[in-house]
Order: sequence, then C-alpha cells, then structure tokens
Amino acid sequence: GRLQIQTASFAFNGRFSQRLVRDDADSIRDLYVSNGFRDAKVDPQIENDYRNKKGHLFVTFRIDEGVQTRVASLKIEGNRAISTAELMSVIGSTVGQPYSADDVASDRNNVLALYFNQGFTNASFQEEVVPVAAPRVQPASGGESKASADADGSTSAGAAAGSDRVNLVYHITEGRQVEVANVLLTGYQYTKPAIIKKQVQIHPGGPLRERDVAETQRRLYNLGVFTRVQIAPQNPAGADPNKVIVVDATEGQRYTVGYGFGFEVQQIGASCNSTTTSNNNVITTCNPNATEIAASPRGIFEISRANMFGRAQTLSFKVRASTLEYRSALSYTAANFLSDSSLSAVLTGFAEKTQDISTFTSTRYEGAAQLVETLKPSSSLLYRYFYRRVEASNLNDTINPEEIPLLSQPTLVSGVGITYARDRRDNPGDSRRGTFNTADVSVASTKLGSSASFFRGFFQNSSFTPFGRAFVFARSVRFGVEEPLANTVEGNTKFDPGQCTGTVTIPIQELIPLPERFFAGGGTSLRGFALNQAGPRDPCSGFPVGGLALLAFNQELRFPMRLPYIGNRLGGTLFYDGGNVYTDFNHINFNWRPPSTTVQVPPQGTVTVTQLNYFSHTIGFGLRYGTPVGPVRVDFGYQLNPPQYQFYNEGAQAFQYLRLPHFSFSFNIGPVF
Repeated sequence: GRLQIQTASFAFNGRFSQRLVRDDADSIRDLYVSNGFRDAKVDPQIENDYRNKKGHLFVTFRIDEGVQTRVASLKIEGNRAISTAELMSVIGSTVGQPYSADDVASDRNNVLALYFNQGFTNASFQEEVVPVAAPRVQPASGGESKASADADGSTSAGAAAGSDRVNLVYHITEGRQVEVANVLLTGYQYTKPAIIKKQVQIHPGGPLRERDVAETQRRLYNLGVFTRVQIAPQNPAGADPNKVIVVDATEGQRYTVGYGFGFEVQQIGASCNSTTTSNNNVITTCNPNATEIAASPRGIFEISRANMFGRAQTLSFKVRASTLEYRSALSYTAANFLSDSSLSAVLTGFAEKTQDISTFTSTRYEGAAQLVETLKPSSSLLYRYFYRRVEASNLNDTINPEEIPLLSQPTLVSGVGITYARDRRDNPGDSRRGTFNTADVSVASTKLGSSASFFRGFFQNSSFTPFGRAFVFARSVRFGVEEPLANTVEGNTKFDPGQCTGTVTIPIQELIPLPERFFAGGGTSLRGFALNQAGPRDPCSGFPVGGLALLAFNQELRFPMRLPYIGNRLGGTLFYDGGNVYTDFNHINFNWRPPSTTVQVPPQGTVTVTQLNYFSHTIGFGLRYGTPVGPVRVDFGYQLNPPQYQFYNEGAQAFQYLRLPHFSFSFNIGPVF
C-alpha cells in the first residue's frame, strides 16, 4: 500500500521510474524502522525485458529485516503537576514494545500536549536512550558456552550499538503554569465585539489551556470572517504567572466576486412547429419522437458580501444564464444561529426559467426559510418552509390543456419539508470511494396557501467501491413518490379519444402541478432517454407529462484507458441504467413492455393506448476526462426495450404510432450521481 510504482493492468501500462523505485525502497525501510528494525535494509532490483518481452520490467524489493529493538525499561523524571500514571496513559513506548525514534517523538507530543493543556506553556521534554548490553558469552566446562549480564541489566562497557533492547528515560521540565488574568480582543474593525466574545473559550481565573486556544481559533475561523487568528499571552517573558491573553483577529475582504463561462450541450425533445399558409391558415406539425442537439454558451456571475452588519452573516447573489435556462438566487446566511455552532439559518429568494422539457416552459419564483443543523461533519438536517409561484407556459402546441387544466395556470405551492443528508465520499465532484445518502420529504397544503395539497418524498443511496489499481464500481438507487392529499386528485386517468378531436370536454379537476412532477432522462439520470423524455406522455400530443413516481437504478464500471497523445487522463465507463417515471406509485412495475388498452375511435376503428408504465433497460459506453471541476463525460446509451406510443396527428386527422429511439447521447460536466 505504500508503493508508488504500479503494475500494469487492463488498458494501463503501469507506473515506473528510477526515482519512484528509490522512494518506494525508502518508504519500506521507514516502515521497518518505525517498528523497531533500526538496521533494516531494502535492496530494489530491476529485471529488464522480463520473460523475453521487450519493455517489460519486473521489480523486486529484497528486504533484510535485521533485529527488532524493544524497550527494556521506561523511567519518567521531573514530573510533579501531572502524575506518572496519567502520563503513562498517553505514552506508547512501554516495556516490551518496539523502539523507534518515531514512537518517542509521538510520546513527546502527547506528553507536552497534556502539559500545554494545563497551562504549562514552557514545558519541555528530553529523552535519553541507553542501549542494554548484549549478554556476554563465556566458555564453560565441557566445551559449552553460557551467557551472563550485569545484575541490573544496565549498559556494560563496549555495548553494541545494534543491541535489541534499550532503556528509556524521559526528562520533563514543567516550567511555570500560566493563569488567565483577562482576555483582550483586538485586530477586528467591523465585527461586533459580542460576536467574537461568544466564540472565545478562554476564561479568566483558570489556566491557559491549549484545547481552549485551539477551540477558540476553530470557532472564529468558522465564522468565515477572519483570515488570521492569533492567541498569545501579553508579556510572555514576564515573571508574573497571571497573564492577559490577547486574541488578535484579522478580518478578510468583505466582498467576493466570481464569474465563469462555459458551454452546454443536451439532446432534448423537439417541440411543434407552426406555419401560416397563403390563406392565413395555421398548420401545426408535431413529432413528439423527434430530438435535437441543443447547444448554448453559459455564463455565471456571483457576488457576496460577508460580515453583514458586523454579525458574521453573509448576503450573496448568484445568476446563471444560457439559452436553455435562466436562474438567479439571492440568499442571506446566518451562521451560529441562536449561538449554536451547529445551526445555520438561511433565507433564499429564487427565480428560474427553464425550457429543457419539450412539453412546456417552466417559470418559477420561490422564497424559502431554512434551518440547517450539522449533526456530524458528514451528516446534516435541513428544515425549511417554501412558497413558490410556478407557471407552465407554451402548452398549446404540445399538450391538451383540457386534459390537465390546472397545469396551464399559474400555480402557488406552499409547504414545509425536511432533508437528511450523509456524505462520506472522498470527492463529491469525482468520487472513487465512499457513500452518499439523502432523504427528502415535504408536504404542500392548501391551508398554507398552496393551490394543491400533496406529499413528496425523494430518496437516494449511492456507493463507490474501488478495486484493483484503478477500477471503480459506482452504483445508485433513486426513488421518488408524490401523493395527492385532501381535495387534490389525480384527475381522469381514463383516456377518451374524443378529447383529442374536440368532441368531448373533460371536467376541470385539481391536480399536482406539472412542473412539480418527476421527470427523468438525460446524462444525469436515465441515459437511454433524451433529456426529461422518460415516463408517461400526453395521449393526444405524445409529449411527456411527467409522473408521480420515479425509480432509477444506475451502475457504472469505470476503468482507465491509455491512448496516443492523451495518455491515461481519458477513462472509460460501461454502464447500465434501469427504471422509469411512472404515472403514480401504484403503477410501479418491472415489466419489459408497458401495458396497453384498445379503445374505439369512430370512424377510424380502434386505437391502442399505451400508458408507458414499464421498466426501461439501457446499456452503454462512456468516455471520461478528468478536470479540476469534475469529469467531462460523453455517454452513448442503447435502450433495449423502447416502447411504442400513440399521438393524434392533426394534419392527417388520425392517430399515429411512434417508437422511442434505441440510441441516446449526452454530454455533461460532473458526475452522474
């Protein structure tokens, strides 16, 4: 596990250089020395053209361990304020343990940490290492030999430096204990003194404890306001043991500006096209199965103001814009909410306009109040209240507004939610090991001003497992469900062909708003579909309308590649994606083909209506190129079981059938999950 050189593996020639071999030999020897083998030797040997294969190398590390040195006795001198028993609890070089300079250095740090934590800021530690004499071999009668040593086991004249036992003596000079007389705050300019005092853990009347100093620095840095925090006694060389402790906190810049430019490419569903004839007749042509490659430049700008009102709170504004999406957010963050370092309060204003779903354009305005509780460094809870206005526009050409009347109206969604997240990944941008789990539940209610009442839950479990030299198996399960509550119903799910021809009008019913439904498909979910093209479709126009349930499985086998000019920066991926968006929870299934029914449409005869509630299977291959902001990914997916569905062609005045394409393509920056 300490070696830097690597053996060859699939699509990887290994890693080798003479310097790496020398470094690895030193690393092996250091490991032995730290375990008491002071005379260990490591001899690296390299065999060229191994087994008569030109360019193949075989590296051997031949190790001569030598004799392991152990501790024969340990004595502690000079301690008065701290008992020997308490010191022994942090000392590792006890009798019988291997001896090494690294272990002694660790003992020194642990002992001094105890003294510093009791206010002995000038305590010192000095070790004495005395080799134990090797037994003297004397001739005995009968040609035999016998061993003898000094009665006390101490060093005899001429003791060998390579003795396998040593006596340790730790000499401690405690010095004078420093007491805190007062705490002086200095260095700050805008921050309110009361904010700093709440974080200072050093209190007058007690010793200057090192842990209090470290905790004070940690808390002040966590405010995100100070770039340097120095804590030291005033007049440290003075004879008076009662010291004034100076906390010098230097503030950083209050304004931060960031900007960036990029480029995005997505395979999205094509929408309808309307043309006007010479007779002023409007002819609308729709192909819900068509997709197009949408490319757009992207710009990002953000500005933040730290230490608002001198209270270590932050105001930030972020905006991201492209031809496919416009998004802006204004947030106000108060860390250490209610003087609790584990709590943060966040007020957020959000505006977004997206047209990455061919069915509609979504416009959203949202305000939210959130309370974030940090449980552990890897896990947290988020409590929130949200209020948003959502509008689905451009519905006329792609979806029958009579089928889902509420979806074409501005909708208010108001409710409360809670999110739990635990992130143990080594690198969220490009993970190689670890796990990621999240659970989010929320309730929107008409009693809180919402246009619809519904429950929403979303759960994700992901894991990343490395094996071999450079292989990673990554997997993820995502499950989401929405359930109408109170007077909010799913509507008339029974298809009436008359609604497509205009002969039947369906009564208005309340539904879960279209932009609030689950959508899937694309480079970050199910790669067998174009962007947001999975799941149920409008039986008249054939365009996706989302669903109230989502189930998605993603598995990836990532492996290195070596190509000319590029080297091994380019990696490959074999993946399998399974799942779909379903009409509701009761329609979740693992069927290979979606169920269908036959209805009568005079005078055409019968029409086969497909609900598209099925489990899709996609296999594919991808390329990954590592960058500091995450991998650049190009994925090619092949859906094994794309379904057939119907739509009403107004030009032909008849129902037609289309099958989803087998192939799909996506280009993204960042991980899939």
